[in-house]
This record gives sequence, C-alpha cells and structure tokens, in this order.
Amino acid sequence: MAKLVGNVNLKATRELVVTVSEEEFNEHIEKVAREYQKKVKLQGFRPGKAPLELVRNAFEREIIEDAQEEAIKHKIYDEIKARKEDVVSEIYIKDRKNGQDGITVSVEYEALPSFIFPNLSHIKLERKIKRISEIDVENEIESYRRQLGKLQVLDRESEEGDFLIVDYEEIENGKTVRKKQNLTIQVSNENINGAIIDKFLHKKRGDTVEIDYMDEENKKVKVVYNVKDVAELFLPEVDDEFAKKLGYENMEKMREEIREYLIKESEKASEDELEWHLIDEIYNRVQFELPRSLVEDRITIIAQSFKYDPKDPEVRKSLEKIAKDIVKKEIILKNYIDQENLETTEEEISSLIEEKAKNYRMDPKAYRAELEKRGLIDEIKDEILRNKALELLKNSVKVEVIIE
Repeated sequence: MAKLVGNVNLKATRELVVTVSEEEFNEHIEKVAREYQKKVKLQGFRPGKAPLELVRNAFEREIIEDAQEEAIKHKIYDEIKARKEDVVSEIYIKDRKNGQDGITVSVEYEALPSFIFPNLSHIKLERKIKRISEIDVENEIESYRRQLGKLQVLDRESEEGDFLIVDYEEIENGKTVRKKQNLTIQVSNENINGAIIDKFLHKKRGDTVEIDYMDEENKKVKVVYNVKDVAELFLPEVDDEFAKKLGYENMEKMREEIREYLIKESEKASEDELEWHLIDEIYNRVQFELPRSLVEDRITIIAQSFKYDPKDPEVRKSLEKIAKDIVKKEIILKNYIDQENLETTEEEISSLIEEKAKNYRMDPKAYRAELEKRGLIDEIKDEILRNKALELLKNSVKVEVIIE
C-alpha cells in the first residue's frame, strides 16, 4: 500500500497567515536599493552610476515598499515550501495589517489535495469486453462503402434516406442573423428530429422548408432551408476491387484485418472504461476537493482543442464534467507516483521516444533532440510515470473479465 508523503489534506483551498518583521524587511532593502541604482536616473549622473546613498535618499519610500513586498513574497513561498504543497493557482492576498511585530498578511491559494489511498485489494471492478461478430465486421465495411459513396442528383421529390443540398438561413425579428450555403442533410430519423422529418419529405429543387422555434432566451426564431438539389448516395460494390481501393489485398484479407482492428479497439475501449471506473472508485472513497483553477484550465484546453470559444459560458458548462474527471485522474496518479516514489529509467524514456518518433515518421535521435530543444523531456517522463502508476493501480485491485 502507498505510503503518505507530507500531510493529509483533502482540501484544495488553502489559507496561510504570515508575519514579516522589520528585521526581515531590512534584509531586502540592500538588494532592492541596488536594483534601483541600476535603473533610476538622478540629475548629474548617468543611469547606474549614481551613489547608492543618494539613490536610497531619493527613493526611500519606494525602496522600503518594494523591500516589504519582496520580504512578504519570500516569507509566503518559504512557508508553502515548508508545507510541501503543490500550488496550482495564483496566491491571493485576502488581508494585510500593520502591527508592532511587523506586517501580517493572510493569503489564499489552491494546492493539490493529498490523501491516504484506500485498501486497493478491496476494490472489485468488472472489465467488459465486447465480442466481435461478423455483423460488426460487415457494419465496418458498410461505413467504408458510405465513405466511398457518391451523391448523384435526382430529378424527383425527396424520399426517406435521400440527401438534400440546401442553403440555410436563420431569421430573428425579420432579420437574417446567420447563413450557410451548400449544406448536405440526409432525410432520416438519425439526422432529423422525428417530429419534423415530414417537412423534408416530398421536396424538390426550388422548394423551401421553414421551421419556427423558441430559443433559450425565449426569442422567436425562423429557420429556412432553400432546397437546391435532391440527391441519392450510390454505394460501390463490395468486391476485391473495392478492397484494393482501401489498401487491402482482397476482400478476404480486408475482413480479416478489419476483425483484428475491431478486436484491438474493443480491448482498448474496455481498458479505458476500466481505468475510469477505477479512478471513480478511488475518488468516491477518498472524496478530495477538486482545485477549481485546475478544472477551469482543463476546460479551456479542451475547448481550444475542439476549436470552441473557451469564453462561451455554455461551452464551459458543457465541458465541466469532462474537465473534472481529468483533474480527478491527474490528482490520484500524482499522489500515487509521489507516495510510491516511482521513477523513470533511461530505457523507458528512449523506448517511448522511439515509439512517438515512429508515429511522426521521424528519426528517434532527431525527435529526441527536438524535445530537448523545446524542454519537453519532462513531459515524456511524466507520461511514463502516469502510465506506470495506472498499471500498478489496476494490478492492485480485483478485476473480473466479462465477455459480452
């Protein structure tokens, strides 16, 4: 079982009160005064050449104030270091008071929670693996057919399963607020709400489809689809020629390789699901506080990766659960890495770099040189440690494998 390093603290929000004495301030005055000497201008002297005593006299108040700020900052960081805390937010000054003993400052910040792991051998999880059938293989082949399919314009009214090529217009209070051209919409229950699908049936070139609805702000909105064409998706024959177009030797080889691919994907999905269940089990037993600053950072990163506006409140709200799950996992793995004193070896680092270089079709030495140049070797080490911690955690719990 993992041993705790430092103090147990399930809270992310921390408070600290420090008092900085006049003696501690004075320790910083000399340094601050010399910094002023380098940059200030005094009449009759070139920058940096004015005598230190003249500088002190001319900027006495500013030097004292800066020395106080430096002393306070150093005292705060020394105290946090002594606590062995991983700070993950800015440090906010809540209160500041002058007294006979010096200046007392109250600050607030967020740090990674620390905790004792529950008895992992008492955790029982199920790992469900989907059995791959011939139907799964055929469905995958059908998806390839649809990717290679071609739309052909028809001179008839639309039927279920057809595609409409449309220009889209959104109107509020009689004014067009949004336009999109040449959208392709399939007339099917999978793509169109069943309550309005009839509006898209029996349409031909030149027809319009109008839909009225109330938006979230209770404003009346009209959406107009101007039909430009009706089309049908024609799919290629499933034969050896079809397989060759996709890079396979023949249909037999294609089915064989697709089956192998689906098996690997099923096992990977099963492993991912098991890992998240394990993280949830540990979190539910420990119940540490999630640092809000970390959650907000992860929301921004996820939004940007999907090219969403990270400042949009609705976007942030929709991504909050995903971000919280990621932060839970990061904190649990970080605690386990620290408590088990996990380390990386040069062999592990080289192996992962070689694997990544292969994915990018780069020479491993050149790829490593690029990582070192950009200061990213530590990220490789962190990835190794996280993977190692996750494997050790999974091996410490009881897992029942179920083939579905």
